[in-house]
This record gives sequence, structure tokens and C-alpha cells, in this order.
Amino acid sequence: MLASALTLMRAKANFVHQFIRNPRKMGSITPSSAALCRTMTDAVNWDRSLRIAELGAGDGVLTRQILQRMSPQAQLDVFEISPELVKTLRALPDDRMQVRACSAEYLSGEYDAIFSGLPLLSLPVTTRDAILQAVHDALGPRGVFVQFQYTSLTQPSLSRYFTWQRQRVLKNVPPAWVYRCTRHYAP
Repeated sequence: MLASALTLMRAKANFVHQFIRNPRKMGSITPSSAALCRTMTDAVNWDRSLRIAELGAGDGVLTRQILQRMSPQAQLDVFEISPELVKTLRALPDDRMQVRACSAEYLSGEYDAIFSGLPLLSLPVTTRDAILQAVHDALGPRGVFVQFQYTSLTQPSLSRYFTWQRQRVLKNVPPAWVYRCTRHYAP
């Protein structure tokens, strides 16, 4: 029990360290809560989701939940730009996952579900628009894009590309909005 507590403390300390090094890229000082991850993964029909992407995977707290919900034949592409966090993600033992050490701007192909914890408001406008355009283009006809944010100020950007519904998650520090987005037209 002591060993697992120490492992948890080291993981949280690493996350805080990454936030201090670059707060604009991390977006939060704490990892996502179990309630936030559950709300995000509940937004997807897992029977139809065989090709999945996660943008800004961080230390993998949501990644682990996605892997638990995925079918054995599903594939997960994880995008993360922090070299330290890429190492953490690559240590997760699952052959269905491929970690891509690059920006979500390079998302391509067709996906049934795309998850994102990217701090959209912290990104330069051109980067934010490039990522949202890439998500729009990569989302399959019945695909779902699930994005969480700590503020509703990103709604105009999301509305340019998607039709969305949102849900508030209070059991997270800080409380978050989860947006379930679908394509509605070409911007």
C-alpha cells in the first residue's frame, strides 16, 4: 500500500513539474479526475468506435480509461508533444496504442472518436484553428469529438466546426465542461 501511494505521489509530482515548466501546454496543475474521464468516455458509443485518437494525452489518466473501454480490435493514436510525457505514455503496455510525439495539428485519417484535453484557449489562434480543422476533417461521418475545457469561452471556436452538447463536471479540480461534438458542415 505504501509503495502504491509513493507511486501515485511521484506521478502527481511529475504532472505538477510539467505544468510549472510549461503551463500553456499543460492547461492544468492536476490530472483529470475519474469523474471527468468517465463523463468523457461515456460520450462515445464503444460498439462503433474502432479508430480512436487522443489529443494532448498528458500523463495518460484518460488514456488508461479509453484503453479499458476499447474493444480488442480497436486502435488508439495518442498525440503528445512533451518528451517527458511521451516516455510515460510509451511505457503503458498495450499493443492497440500508438504514441505520436507531435502536435495534434498532424492528425489525419478517419476516426470514430477523438478525445481532447488540449487547453484550446492557451494555444495561439492559428494553432487552435489548425487543430480544430484537422479534427473536423478526420472525424468520420458518425464520429464524435469529445473535448473538455475549464471555461465556456471556447464555444465560438467549437461552433465554427461542430454541433455540440455540453455537460458540467464538478468533481474535478477545477470543475470542467465536457463538449460532445459532431460535424455539422464544412467551415
